Amino acid sequence: MQVCKGLCVMLLIQNIAWGFNQAPLPVQITPQVDAILTALERRGVGLRDIRCRVRFTEEDRVNITKTVKEGTIRLLVTKTNPHFLIHFERCELDGGMLGKQEWYLFDGYWLYQAVERLRQVTKQQVDESGQSIDLFDLETAPFPLPFGQKKEKILSNFDVTLVPVAKGDPPNTDHLVCVPKPDSRVAKKYEKLDFFVDRDVHLPRRVIMTKNKGYEINTADFPDLSNRSINSGVTKKDLGYPTAWKNYTIVEE
Repeated sequence: MQVCKGLCVMLLIQNIAWGFNQAPLPVQITPQVDAILTALERRGVGLRDIRCRVRFTEEDRVNITKTVKEGTIRLLVTKTNPHFLIHFERCELDGGMLGKQEWYLFDGYWLYQAVERLRQVTKQQVDESGQSIDLFDLETAPFPLPFGQKKEKILSNFDVTLVPVAKGDPPNTDHLVCVPKPDSRVAKKYEKLDFFVDRDVHLPRRVIMTKNKGYEINTADFPDLSNRSINSGVTKKDLGYPTAWKNYTIVEE
């Protein structure tokens, strides 16, 4: 299992607890966009944990393949580094079941990736220094999560516009299109990012990442995200090593 695959998953699970840090607004930003981004930042105040469903889709338009994974995500915000566990209960490729489960676990310092069909856990140390890591930083994080971007960083890296509601959008959401500024640090990472922000929860219900000149499109949907998903009491016990790993081979990178 390639580490970059795991990091791609973490990338997509990229948007929810935005720290509050005002910055001068670009001339082109509209009051509507400013209001949405401000609400996102404020929603992050007091965030302790998140628990919800996730549907992750990878589209490769070069090889014409589509992978869909469905499962759950649990995130715990701690004083050092956030902890999370993503458990995909089912996976399918081009409409056919791949079967078997996949897990992505981050305990604050180590990233664990496991695939049931391989019966193997790949263990990778993200930060050898033991210092805190800002997993919410679009510019520098090894796999920025969808739960925690600052408005200042968004506006310094992207031109953000609000587009009209279209058929197929998640209900009750505002669609923000973020195009990297040519001289930004994320210009080589993305062609654009699409955020579908729930108007009541003020968190993304859908995130679309377009890369590689449009030939690679990854989408994360959080279909049951609601106020009940937030601060529901997730603890470190909920983010322990899955029992299925008991007889798996451990590989350290």
